[in-house]
Amino acid sequence: MTGPAPTFRGLAPTGLLAGVVAAIGTTAVAATASAADVSLEVDGAAIPLAAFALWTIVGAVLGIVLARVLGDARRFVLVTASITAVSLVPAIALPDDTATRLVLVGTHVLAALVVIPALARRLAASGGDVLGPEV
Repeated sequence: MTGPAPTFRGLAPTGLLAGVVAAIGTTAVAATASAADVSLEVDGAAIPLAAFALWTIVGAVLGIVLARVLGDARRFVLVTASITAVSLVPAIALPDDTATRLVLVGTHVLAALVVIPALARRLAASGGDVLGPEV
């Protein structure tokens, strides 16, 4: 059963909180990798640690917008999982070394695993399609 999509006001606190948690996690992973001498370079330019937090928050905000536009949990999960998969292409193709590739893929997946379920639960709780075993 699909009800009316929640408002931005209803989605924003959940999405932003999930985004902050994910940003802390992705930045911690990047800082740990950097401390372990992973270069975190793309085309010879180092990725600043703050960029991990910034782009994670940007992703969470995009998630909030998509949740509002798509309106139900099942569709939201399918679309955002697909977008996450596509976002892995540059993370795999562009870094200078394998360790950096692994860190970038890991941080993408970490952020997705925090933000997507939080917003999907919010959508389901607001009357959006309830997630079932077929998702």
